[in-house]
Amino acid sequence: MNSDPTLNIMTICRYLSRGSSIFLFLAFSLLFAVVLVVFIQPVGVLAHTAQMSSLSPLAQMALITIAGYLTVLISRVILCLVARRTTLSPMAYGIWIAIELMLCITFAALFAWIVSGCGPVELGPLAGDIFLGNIGIFLIPNVIAFQDFRIHELKAELRRAHAPSPVVPMSPSLPDQHINFYEKGGRLALTTRCSNVLYIEAADNYANIHYINEGKEDAFILHNSLKDIEKDCLAMGLLRCHRGYMVNVENVKLMRKERGNLVLEINHTPKIIPVSKSYASDVIRFFSTNNASAPLSGPIPVL
Repeated sequence: MNSDPTLNIMTICRYLSRGSSIFLFLAFSLLFAVVLVVFIQPVGVLAHTAQMSSLSPLAQMALITIAGYLTVLISRVILCLVARRTTLSPMAYGIWIAIELMLCITFAALFAWIVSGCGPVELGPLAGDIFLGNIGIFLIPNVIAFQDFRIHELKAELRRAHAPSPVVPMSPSLPDQHINFYEKGGRLALTTRCSNVLYIEAADNYANIHYINEGKEDAFILHNSLKDIEKDCLAMGLLRCHRGYMVNVENVKLMRKERGNLVLEINHTPKIIPVSKSYASDVIRFFSTNNASAPLSGPIPVL
């Protein structure tokens, strides 16, 4: 496994922001919330509110737990949507989770006050008990999600270890060679077929390689700059189109104008890749003069 701690943290954040990981977390969180309310019944939380409601303590706890869970559910859905469009840094991910926890405690405490009859309330002790309850509900699901990440990374490492290395450069007679991606220092980090690569996105001193893995879009965070990748992979069909992006010309399906700027649509992903003005002439020139040699089925239409 990769020994770079910063890279591992970024990889973990990206994996935990995926839809499948969020679904796993929410499913287990719901399970443990039900277990907590039905079997453990932490009605001691209600001791901090004046009981002016006709609802039973168990019914009140159920409503408080639902309020907190819905807050987390909405937060994680938004997180998933945001993560599809941009790469969250470890700091941004941590801030997001911290805000999520604060909102969860706030809404749960508000519901505790409402369902108890809107009487006097000891806010500090109530928020403290709700915080401890959240830790109890979300601790094990977070551990499960992390272990799922470890299994995913182990499988990916095994696939990379058994992937064959290229023996000859890309040529028209060999249109789908393997392509190697190296970290700073020259360590091989990822090998895949050229046709699997969709686009590469810069992320500070790292690069997110978006590629097809087992029929679905996946991403690998590489400790290398886009500039160095461009030097190594230009002959493999990767084209720089923006300060923060490179695209695989084989998977570009459409070039069009959007609000006066060129953008590229890529096969197998909803991501729209921008073409900056400084690279626009090079991109247009490439697709207008290299259709015979580039691995494309025909001219790219510009709409």
